Amino acid sequence: MAIRTLVFDHAGSEGAPPIVFLHGLLGSRRNWRSVVRDISTERRVFSVDLRNHGDSFHDENGTLASMVEDLRFWIDERGLDSFVLCGHSLGGKVAMKFACLYGDRVTRLVVVDIAPRDYPSEHHLPTFDGLLALNLQTLSSHKDADERLTEAFPNWAFRKFLLTNLAEEAGIFRWKANIRALRSSLPDLSRNPLTLEESYGGDATFVNGGKSSYVRLEDEDSIIRHFPKARIVVLPKAGHFVHAEDKAGFLSALREI
Repeated sequence: MAIRTLVFDHAGSEGAPPIVFLHGLLGSRRNWRSVVRDISTERRVFSVDLRNHGDSFHDENGTLASMVEDLRFWIDERGLDSFVLCGHSLGGKVAMKFACLYGDRVTRLVVVDIAPRDYPSEHHLPTFDGLLALNLQTLSSHKDADERLTEAFPNWAFRKFLLTNLAEEAGIFRWKANIRALRSSLPDLSRNPLTLEESYGGDATFVNGGKSSYVRLEDEDSIIRHFPKARIVVLPKAGHFVHAEDKAGFLSALREI
């Protein structure tokens, strides 16, 4: 088994109450940097790269259960007895599961634009196949990669997000994320992480994008069943990347913790 080395950023003062941020699929701790700059004036902030993402370790086991246990191991190493846990998309699934299993550690749960239900794994297959089709050995620059991916990913903002996973050193390009392992893990990562009986009785806030289709009105019953104290906030101007598309609205919801 690979050594569970999760790379993380840390900001804020040691004595402030801690908050841990988890990114979404194909994201990294970098996705939280703008939010961290604002919230670190009042909180001790950690943003973590999940396994097979960012600069964290790679492992062929890419299940959500393994990510939850990585987080537990990392939190034990940090000596965090209690903290706010905030996760976006896939990170939100990890956060939900962690809170249900280790709720005594979580003072508040914040879930960003994801619900406790099954999602179609096929939705992400074109993204992974498009990235795997890129011949890294023939790339000359990030600009070259951007141009080659334009047909597969015409949306510039989404393409820019994906290319945060592309690293270059001495003219050699590689994917920072473990693209193949994550693709193989999609059926597991797309499933509802919670069993019917699992729940978290602490305070929870679900922050959803009004322009996103990831959380639907009919998901609210499931959210309340698993998280009876949940407060659901919808930011009408935001899509799936809520914290980037309406940072002010997201920070407002976050600061109510």
